[in-house]
Order: sequence, then structure tokens, then C-alpha cells
Amino acid sequence: MATSPTLAQLEIMTEADLESIILTEGTSKLGVDARYILGKNYIEGSFPEKVPRNEKKGISWIREAVSQDHIAALEFKTYYDIRFEKHPSIEKILKSLEKVVEKSNSSRACASLAEFCHAK
Repeated sequence: MATSPTLAQLEIMTEADLESIILTEGTSKLGVDARYILGKNYIEGSFPEKVPRNEKKGISWIREAVSQDHIAALEFKTYYDIRFEKHPSIEKILKSLEKVVEKSNSSRACASLAEFCHAK
């Protein structure tokens, strides 16, 4: 039985490979991981020869992963919103950070929550 690719292995796949995984795997963990990685790569433009930079497509894929409760996608989207939203919802950001901390113990999310609490 073959093992599923890791997030690190997904990160270096081409746009076509990731889309193929999304199509065949649907909403399985692997399919949702592929949505997150494809979205992240579109937004960051980290591997332009494999996934061309396209912020609009990237956010769409990230939102799909978030809707499937992908914690890494939620964390990515939260920091994206903090940096780039014209009118970010502080309440939504705080709830997202709290969920990320609860599910993954992310030290970055903990530090961000502490900064928000300190600023109040």
C-alpha cells in the first residue's frame, strides 16, 4: 500500500499534479492538503515554474481548505487577512487564532493572540 505524500512533497508538485489530486481525492485529508498547498503556492509564488503566482486563485483554494477545517489553511488565511484585508475583522481574526491554538498549539498564533491582548 502506497503512502500519501507529505505536505513538503505536495509543496513541490506542479499545478496540474495538485489539481489532479484535488479531483481524485475530493474532500479527503490529502485532497484538502492539496487545496491548501495549491492556494499557498499561488499566493506566495514560491515555485513559479510549477505554480504561477495568482493571488485570486490562491485565496479561493485557501478558502476551500478552510471550509473543510484545514487548520494550516486557517492560520495562513488569518495572517493573510491581518496583512492584506482593507477592513479586517478583529473579532474574526481573534476567533481564528484561538481555534488554531486550540487545534495545533501554534506558537506563532499564541504570540499573535498575546499581542492582541496586550494591545487592548
